Amino acid sequence: MGHTDYIKRSEGCKVEEALLVRITVITDVLTRVTEADKWDYAYAEDKWTVKEVVQHLIDCERIFSYRALHIARQDTGILSGFDENQYIDYARGEQKEVNELVEEYVSLMKSIYYEFKGFTTEALALQNQVVHYVISVEEIGRLIYGHSLHHLDILKERYLDK
Repeated sequence: MGHTDYIKRSEGCKVEEALLVRITVITDVLTRVTEADKWDYAYAEDKWTVKEVVQHLIDCERIFSYRALHIARQDTGILSGFDENQYIDYARGEQKEVNELVEEYVSLMKSIYYEFKGFTTEALALQNQVVHYVISVEEIGRLIYGHSLHHLDILKERYLDK
């Protein structure tokens, strides 16, 4: 799925509303993961465990929220990409305690919500280059929302419904 597909998932609502609503939705799914005791489960060989998926979301959202801040504060430097698989390899999310991993992610989601709530309309419209594409601050917020829900759908389909 490309970043434009993720962005489209939040059409019809304000970006900060989407970022707020997702906290409850994601927390509910993570509660189901705990109830099903699936944190160390991977649906196939060479696929991430649930812990690694959550760590991936944490890593990506930290990077995406930094990009939004970078652009909103009118820093014009081109933003670099990252290798999500390399990040997972070095994050060691599978070694984290479940309650700490969940608390870290929920805290991050709340922080991102407040970050975007604080951006002015003008700041949300600002754009900058990230690797080979141009994106606005608002689109980054929508990307965060859509990316997290994409992985939630995968968790529900391939991890919890097994």
